[in-house]
Amino acid sequence: MTMKSSLLLLALPLLWVASVAQGIPSGASTPDSEGYIRDWLLLAPIPLPEGADAGDLLLRTQIPDEAQLKPKGGDEIRVQGRTLTWKPVTATTNFVDLNAILNSQNDQAVGYLVTYVESDREIPDTILAVGSNDQGRIYFNGVDIYAFTEARPLVLDADRGKVTLKRGVNVFVFKIINVQNSWQGALRLTDRSGQPLKGIRIQKAP
Repeated sequence: MTMKSSLLLLALPLLWVASVAQGIPSGASTPDSEGYIRDWLLLAPIPLPEGADAGDLLLRTQIPDEAQLKPKGGDEIRVQGRTLTWKPVTATTNFVDLNAILNSQNDQAVGYLVTYVESDREIPDTILAVGSNDQGRIYFNGVDIYAFTEARPLVLDADRGKVTLKRGVNVFVFKIINVQNSWQGALRLTDRSGQPLKGIRIQKAP
């Protein structure tokens, strides 16, 4: 299977175990009532070359070691000679509207969303549902598991697959390219029956 216009979601094994405090720690939240994650760290916008193929660019790295990102709010990074800062954001709806958050229109640009999902247990067969406008890519615990390389409008839960949440902190890196107009992304976690997962917390720091 080629990566062009393809979905790649893999069920991943338990990688390591960490202790988890009881309850919801200060600064943590939970997914919304439908399981959508609204709390993220955002790094954007990063301009892309005019006229370049966005699907091809999606599969290239725009910042070093993007699969291994573990930022916290206020961290700075140099990209294309500019200093960008990771900013904590909370979406007002079940998808993230990057242009609205940035209060500017950003065409031919890439942005990164990172969130930390802490689980009190290993949860196999977690359903990961993804939508993006336009191209989207996801790294899960450092592994490249998903790429959609075509321009498209946002459709919630457009693509679905299974992952295994490990006990402890799980890292999602959601890379989204905007060709033009709207720039959006949505990510939802449910159990096999479609119900929001219980026993998980969302953090904005590793």
